[in-house]
Amino acid sequence: MTTDLVLVADLDCQCFEWQTPDAMIAIADKLGAALGEDAMFRRGRTFREAFIAGRFARRRGAQRVRLLREDGRTNTPDFEVEMDGRTLRFETTEADIPGRRRQDEYRQPRKVEPMIFTNLDVMVEQMRKLAAAKAAKAYDDCHGLVIWVNPPAFSFNPQMRWDSLNWGGEPAAKSFAEVWAMRGEGSLLWLDGVAQAEVEGEEF
Repeated sequence: MTTDLVLVADLDCQCFEWQTPDAMIAIADKLGAALGEDAMFRRGRTFREAFIAGRFARRRGAQRVRLLREDGRTNTPDFEVEMDGRTLRFETTEADIPGRRRQDEYRQPRKVEPMIFTNLDVMVEQMRKLAAAKAAKAYDDCHGLVIWVNPPAFSFNPQMRWDSLNWGGEPAAKSFAEVWAMRGEGSLLWLDGVAQAEVEGEEF
């Protein structure tokens, strides 16, 4: 596959403009398709952030969303949403299976077989590690943290599932007003330092 560099550059720039959540999702999907396997490499960073930002903005019922460019002076959050007259900034982090070599999974020919399954307890510890690292940074006006939980399949104890997710986001609870976990719909784990109750039927 030959990547269309002009198309990628244009779509990349569009992600930093105010737009509706659905428009951001559509642009991210086009960017991912244009990048192909490169979407999982360093040059796919904008795609991955736009993918999360658009879906999170739609989940929150935001009117508009855009990615933010780093200013080189402060730790700039990844994106901001506009909702009901407020503009809120969010940082993202991607929790993947520890030790996963995703870039090697996407190389052609593949160097390793894909890692798609893990135990939720393993992911919770990874979530805690990443949440703590984000909490340790001084961000420029950052309202919340969105933890994208990447592995497609888990084994877990249903009775402990929500408590485990709360525990995964806990290290960031004092540094961000909101801490979310997402792999589909998205769930609020912590609000103003208080652990949130599970919403029945909601798939994070």
